Amino acid sequence: MLNKKIEYFITLAECLSFTQAAAAHSVTQTAISQYIASLEHKLQVRLFNRNAHSVSLTDAGEYFYERVSFMLRYYDDTKKRLIAIQEQYSGYVKVGIGMYEYRQTEDFFSRFLIAHPEIKVDIFQYTYGALVEKLKSGELDVILGNMLCENALSKEAFLSRPMFESCNYLVADKEIAAKYPDGDAVAMLQNECLVTNCEDTGPNSMEMLQEMLRREFGVVPARVSQTNSTNAQLLMVRARHGVAIVPDLLHDEREDNLVRIKMNMGDMTRYDMIRLAANSNPAAQLLMDFQ
Repeated sequence: MLNKKIEYFITLAECLSFTQAAAAHSVTQTAISQYIASLEHKLQVRLFNRNAHSVSLTDAGEYFYERVSFMLRYYDDTKKRLIAIQEQYSGYVKVGIGMYEYRQTEDFFSRFLIAHPEIKVDIFQYTYGALVEKLKSGELDVILGNMLCENALSKEAFLSRPMFESCNYLVADKEIAAKYPDGDAVAMLQNECLVTNCEDTGPNSMEMLQEMLRREFGVVPARVSQTNSTNAQLLMVRARHGVAIVPDLLHDEREDNLVRIKMNMGDMTRYDMIRLAANSNPAAQLLMDFQ
């Protein structure tokens, strides 16, 4: 079992402030400092560079942070699986879903949980980049996302099954849309701010979005605002801050003051359930096979 105080190191590595780390754990700065010094002595390496003005991780500290973070995640996962056994579940599966997929999977998971009450299911929502990384690390057994997630994995590394398809719509406030004749989506993309859930890097990156818009419509929006949730994305659209491209999975955008314009973007977007081929969890396979 990992020493509880290792969390002192994790917190300090993330905030790089003895004051903030001490406050986070309701202990004194001296207690944090003494623990770090003791840890460095035991490991026989310096983990932090520190002076009167700043704190930073050494190369050894960055490596230790990476490894200890992984061990803590693995330990937490083990505890959850032990609890599932104690609660007399015969299986446990951790599922990750993207920003939009919950709208089309409520019935599927409802039927699975009714059919298999012996399986404990935990569901978490992440960005596509985080879904892929957590699948790779084993933090998630199964993910549900669009094909961008599969593009970030080697073909031999995963197994998948199609779940549903969706087309995309441009969503805008009526006052914004009224400035453009005949619902000219391309003109809106050129002149309005595009509000998007795309990430800086990863399968659902800003670069990917720009390439797709350039290929499909010959435009790249001059202004872009990023959010990390569907609710925030639609909030900004309702506030007339810009327009958004969303899949035809949502119901929130179907309100009187919003206009929806179908985007002709080639094939419909497919959403799949994905697991690593090396994942041997029988509960994950049971979920993948469920109809």
